Amino acid sequence: MDTKLISVAIISALIGVIAFMGFQLYGTPTGKATASGPYQGFATYEEMMQAHHGNQVQDTGCGMESGPSASQFATGELTDYGVTLDNSGYEQLLNANALKLSAEQTKKIVGLDIQIPCCGFQKIQASGNCECGHHIALVGLAKLLALKGYERDAIQQQLDIWKNIFYPNGVESGAGACG
Repeated sequence: MDTKLISVAIISALIGVIAFMGFQLYGTPTGKATASGPYQGFATYEEMMQAHHGNQVQDTGCGMESGPSASQFATGELTDYGVTLDNSGYEQLLNANALKLSAEQTKKIVGLDIQIPCCGFQKIQASGNCECGHHIALVGLAKLLALKGYERDAIQQQLDIWKNIFYPNGVESGAGACG
């Protein structure tokens, strides 16, 4: 009887160790990620970034700070909308995401192309946009320009400029500031 009890205890301990190791290696299972919710179906921002970028995610997040190749297009030039093409401008665009738009201004930016290699998120939505740093900045840029009266085509042109800053090797390459 004592041998059976010891065997059950050992097997239970081994199962516990295997489960613990699985969670350490793969994290808490959340199911398939979707574009809904603040983190595309992931439990946390960090989990979403890990899924998008693997081991290349840095503690500073997913911005221009993570890759020297981004400096190729991050000239520091001041745009006519008052944002510099560099990390400081990136920070301004992150803050611009909090801007509130009228229904007409929102209609102007919905559907603009913000696809970058971070994920499959392609178009600006009225709400529920991707929450990675690059997408937050791109939506912030679109909001800022809509508030300043820019036309839809001009907003898209500026979005494309910033996508090249984030991914200097081209958005199709997947090689850029976030890896």
